[in-house]
Amino acid sequence: MADLFSASELLNIAIREEVNGAVFYRALAKKADSEALRDFSEDVAQMEDDHAVKFRDLLGKIGDHEPSESYEGEYEEYLSYLIEGRIFPVGIDGEKLAEEQKSDLEAVETAAEMEKNTLLLYQELLGFVPESQHEIVEKIMDEERLHLTKSTKFKEEFLSSC
Repeated sequence: MADLFSASELLNIAIREEVNGAVFYRALAKKADSEALRDFSEDVAQMEDDHAVKFRDLLGKIGDHEPSESYEGEYEEYLSYLIEGRIFPVGIDGEKLAEEQKSDLEAVETAAEMEKNTLLLYQELLGFVPESQHEIVEKIMDEERLHLTKSTKFKEEFLSSC
């Protein structure tokens, strides 16, 4: 399954995830009981917006790559397996996920888990992108690390204040 994905495909996934993440964090900010979670969520939503712009710019600068498959449907099947339930839900589902959080603490834990899962997804997909395009995927991962670091740090601070 080498070279199953292209960097442009991962950038499209990354853009979608940034947009979905922003929806989740904005909904979380509206629901938050604490000012700290509200501020954190609004800040991360803005980061998600900024990263989507960066990824769109990168997408405009690279060419495309046709994935090769060992069997018909391999690409969609594998991508669906990797993504489903592991990263931010789409649109209204992101808002519903935010609404379902029973407490600010649960919301913080969910956010940190979603950010971790997103980074893990790109780490997994890196091995299926042509080596010549690894640098672009690494840029996506660098931005995701910023989210993970910020959410983990906030989670630690939030836990210590409870």
